[in-house]
Amino acid sequence: MGDKEKMRNQAMAEEQSRFSPRMAFLCGMLAFGLAGCEAARGVAELTDLATTPAEPKPFVAETRPRDPKYIPVGTTISRDAKRKTVEDFKKLEADLEARRSRNEAAGAQAQQLGKTEPPKPAQLPTN
Repeated sequence: MGDKEKMRNQAMAEEQSRFSPRMAFLCGMLAFGLAGCEAARGVAELTDLATTPAEPKPFVAETRPRDPKYIPVGTTISRDAKRKTVEDFKKLEADLEARRSRNEAAGAQAQQLGKTEPPKPAQLPTN
């Protein structure tokens, strides 16, 4: 490779790196501006950069519940939440305390079992 070619390649690389952030910014601003535009969506669909959601297959539609048990995002709750009584909280507290004591007992048992000596390595036969 000659010196002129090396210099030309280096100059091109510097020129590309100089314009690259500008182009990235401009492309980003263009994409941001056209993100909600229906015309941009149509062009994106024509060029296979975006797709419209397809109808689900019959077996999928049949197995999905008609009334989901979750509240979709953006909806408000129109019913009052059921309040817990003091007795319910006491029962919950007692249940959590019982679980804590069971976990502590299991942890103590595991710690005790972990203190056993490891087995000695097997003796290889000598010929």
